[in-house]
Amino acid sequence: MINNLPDDLLVHILLHVPIKDAVSTMILSKRWRSIWTMLPALDYDDSDIDGKWIANAVYRKIRELIFILNWSAKPINLPNSLYTCDTLVSLVLSKKINVEIVTPACLPSLTRLWLLSVVFKDEDSLVGLLSSCPILRNLYVVRRNEDNVTNFNVKIYFLETLVYVNEYKEDFEDSNGSLVINSPTLKTAIICDYSGDSFLIENKCFLDKASIKVLNHLGDDIRIFISSLIRLDVLLNNPTVGCFTTINFSQLIERRIQPYEFDWLKPLMILVQNSPKLKVLLIDVMDQDDDFPISWHHPGSVPKCLLTNLEIFEWKEYGGKFEEKELVKYIFANSRCLKRAAISIRSKCILEGKEKTMVDELKSMPRISESHALMFETVIDWRDIYRKGFNAATW
Repeated sequence: MINNLPDDLLVHILLHVPIKDAVSTMILSKRWRSIWTMLPALDYDDSDIDGKWIANAVYRKIRELIFILNWSAKPINLPNSLYTCDTLVSLVLSKKINVEIVTPACLPSLTRLWLLSVVFKDEDSLVGLLSSCPILRNLYVVRRNEDNVTNFNVKIYFLETLVYVNEYKEDFEDSNGSLVINSPTLKTAIICDYSGDSFLIENKCFLDKASIKVLNHLGDDIRIFISSLIRLDVLLNNPTVGCFTTINFSQLIERRIQPYEFDWLKPLMILVQNSPKLKVLLIDVMDQDDDFPISWHHPGSVPKCLLTNLEIFEWKEYGGKFEEKELVKYIFANSRCLKRAAISIRSKCILEGKEKTMVDELKSMPRISESHALMFETVIDWRDIYRKGFNAATW
């Protein structure tokens, strides 16, 4: 009989059935009342929800909860007991959930929190939730339109990794929102904010890795906090270029740039000049309009990193314009330590039958590095910065 099986085998069986069915097994017998609570995670995605099972999970000392609610009805409130669960370590709230902190919240064990397209009752509920997590290490936020938060404040003392995505584009002149970070132990920040909101870092923190993609000007305070970066991924545009080109990145080893509606070649060379230890340079022009004019100016002096450090150069969606060719020629001619160059041809050029000519041109360019391998498919997947910053392994 199934009742004679050991607990770990029963838990393994429950992992392969819908969570609602797993929870319902608690009525089978006295022994079964606690079996489902041994599941390492509860992943619930259903419109038939009254909150009772969540309250039961809290009572049974659940450690990980993944709650995704997809339905067309209005967002629902979760039981207040969820926000006072002292055993919860990982919490994912997604979609049609209204975060409302009525009584003081307390999540003393929570180290990982995902807030994905949820709605907040008000800004006090956001503050109340984040302040209830004294040892939170990883925070992942995806904003939605009209989530009732104008000023998104992240004030978490022990936070190490922050991923913040707000891709809702507003009229910049009407945007009065902000993202304010006050986390002195922060090491990895991935910020993708196209809303036009202001971006501010308070308190002293020294980041190691960052991805910063914003369409608004960056304040002078940002320069202090990103100057110590080892790895940087940036959206290069008119609002941000003034910040990024005036910083001495003395520790930077890896850099990826994504031009966005911008004449970017000269600022790129300034960035390279200001990064003497740079080993990896990646260019991704996927979001750059092919018809946007660019210009090339030969640098007055060769950047130090090209002479002594650069080992990997990759270009995604290379278009073969005269100015682009001049940049590649310059990199090839001056990068003495280059070990690998990988260039993928722009999809439009391939469809127009230009690929072979472009590849032959690249192959014929002189290269100072004798060990330089040239490939025509990019190797590094830079989505990896998101996975390394906040991935399943951290769970």
